[in-house]
Amino acid sequence: MIENLKDLERLLKLCRKQGITDITLNGVSVKFGELPEQRLATTQEEEIEEKYADFPDDVLSAEELTFFANGGRPEDNPYRREQ
Repeated sequence: MIENLKDLERLLKLCRKQGITDITLNGVSVKFGELPEQRLATTQEEEIEEKYADFPDDVLSAEELTFFANGGRPEDNPYRREQ
């Protein structure tokens, strides 16, 4: 039945796909853990994009770098005012 590692891999994938939680063959027992939760990366990416939406995307001066490194917000940037 299982002649090489590829056969074992196929068997394990099939068991996981079919929802089998444990299997015993020829005295060898395998128990599958819970499937990892799938996180919604898009939600996290959207939050990051939203957080930095007003952040300047051009070159920052040394003063601006210091300002933002200390928690300054783009709308409070004293070194750059929109005209």
